[in-house]
Amino acid sequence: MKFDISSINAASIKKGFNYIRSNGISGVWSRMRDKANGPGNAYNNWYKRVHEANKDEISKQREHRFGYSPVISLIVPVYKTPEVYLRRMLESVIAQSYENWELCIVDGSDRQSTIVKEYMEKDNRINYLYVDRNLGISGNSNKALQMATGDYVTFVDHDDLLPPEALFTVVNELQEVRYDIIYSDEDKISADGRRYLEPVFKPDFSIDILRAYNYIKHLFVVKRKMAVGIGGFDSEFDGAQDYDFTLRCCERTTSIRHIPKVLYHKRVNNSSVSLDVHNKEYAKEAGKRALGAHIKRMGYYATAVHTDMWGIYKVEYETPGNPFLTIIIPGGNSPELLEKCIFPLFEKARYNNFEILVIDTESENKEMTAFYHRIESIRKNVKIITNTKLDGLPAIRNFGASLANGDYLFFLDNNVELIDVTAMGEMLGNCMREEVGAVAGVLYDDNDMIYHKGYVIGVNGLVSNLYQGLVKDDIGYLMHNKINTDCSAVSASCMMVKKELFFKVGGFSDKFKTSLSEIDFCFKLNELNRWVVSIADAGWHYHDTKPIIGNTIRIEEELEREEDLFRIMWPNILRDGDPFYNINFAREGKQFTLPEITPSDLSGNSTEAKTGEKVNENSEDDIESAESRKKDGE
Repeated sequence: MKFDISSINAASIKKGFNYIRSNGISGVWSRMRDKANGPGNAYNNWYKRVHEANKDEISKQREHRFGYSPVISLIVPVYKTPEVYLRRMLESVIAQSYENWELCIVDGSDRQSTIVKEYMEKDNRINYLYVDRNLGISGNSNKALQMATGDYVTFVDHDDLLPPEALFTVVNELQEVRYDIIYSDEDKISADGRRYLEPVFKPDFSIDILRAYNYIKHLFVVKRKMAVGIGGFDSEFDGAQDYDFTLRCCERTTSIRHIPKVLYHKRVNNSSVSLDVHNKEYAKEAGKRALGAHIKRMGYYATAVHTDMWGIYKVEYETPGNPFLTIIIPGGNSPELLEKCIFPLFEKARYNNFEILVIDTESENKEMTAFYHRIESIRKNVKIITNTKLDGLPAIRNFGASLANGDYLFFLDNNVELIDVTAMGEMLGNCMREEVGAVAGVLYDDNDMIYHKGYVIGVNGLVSNLYQGLVKDDIGYLMHNKINTDCSAVSASCMMVKKELFFKVGGFSDKFKTSLSEIDFCFKLNELNRWVVSIADAGWHYHDTKPIIGNTIRIEEELEREEDLFRIMWPNILRDGDPFYNINFAREGKQFTLPEITPSDLSGNSTEAKTGEKVNENSEDDIESAESRKKDGE
């Protein structure tokens, strides 16, 4: 049994995409919610049979004694919560297998809660403060934060649930490293509490996804000193106060751990589904302002803007100084192909401060020689450089880089053609960020299907292209096809990098002649803590004819040899998994699907204490629409 949550069905792409633009993501999921045989049921079965901790595991967790047992303060602002939901939330906290916690509740309702007081009499870890004047979501949360005495704090909505292993799993991750921030995967639970649905399987920390929307959400655990130090929640951003808070926390640290396990159940409130997201335009605006404030604090020359999808943002990075760019293109043996590659760079591209170095390895091709003479005569910033000794694309790219005058290198295969007129500027603006190592455009084949939007490691073999074969307008999992995303590696067929950084890591290794050279190159950037980013609005056509360059090599045999070497050189990521592809997904078959349930899966899961175990870091529905932000006294 497989549950496919990769995208909207291709036949419904256009209709669904237009709906999302107008109504936000939550509306799409709500329409799917009640289909009896829909994805929700498949996930529900998988969660209960494979992912959910059983009674024996919970019992073992209760008996386990950690070397480090921090107090975790749970922050819960309450506002007119239905009794049944409030009770269930309280009971889910009391049921935690890890016992060193405190619950800090601030109530902004019209009258004090007798329910909370009832539970306080049973458990002295529950603290309650009634405020006679509702302070709003941020004010009430800050009051609760002031009550907290724990080493860490986390945040629970007043009608949501924690699975019993939630806090135990968090503390287990803190045994070797005292992370500043921990976050987990999450899902939704039906209003009646019977079904789990709409899982959000997140990547490890991804700053570029976070700058598109708050993908982190719940469960979000942060050191109390950090939460207090940044001033708690800011009412200026009410409606997106959690987004602002998360951004401010993540600005201050790189010590961020993602637990790829569902540790939070968000309540589905069916009575709120019909609310029009446009009644909450202020929340959308608050999110943009929060992102804008973050950009300003980070010192970027950039602007936060809305996209044409509700609740999704974009950072438009400028290119101050308009630095000089060297475009390196292998010549090949097809004038028609090379013309499609070069001419649009002059005729369509808006960024024009560049030179083009065409590396010719076929000097005896008279047809190509004639083309070279023609293009050099009409374009002064195009240079043809001949070197017949170069063997393979990595060697050609390294040679071109050694002759580059630009501060930035843009590697472009001769079968790649510009689509988006702003593509080079989009790529350069991101590449100029100090923390970025390399950026790449999105490649589409001649049928406007996605060919490449980054590599994924360890799925369907050693490495494969993300989203290959999906239609151009498909939003992808968690909106990834429509936003900039951080990847482990990207293709050098359309890659930009700082020249200084390129030489710092030694360029493309001469150990590889296949595409593994570019993956190896990106991994070396990762070792320097530099981001590798796929730029959503930088579209290019990857024509079906592969670039022909240099001496012919036996690709299959070469790749097999190189894969063995690659596994020796980079054992950690192959062992731990791609940090930007959640380990809950199947390793084989269609991307972003859950693995089949096998008999061995039914014996339980890995929620027992495993100190030192290393595991590498919203759903569309979690880019909140009106119903969720109505809660908690806002």
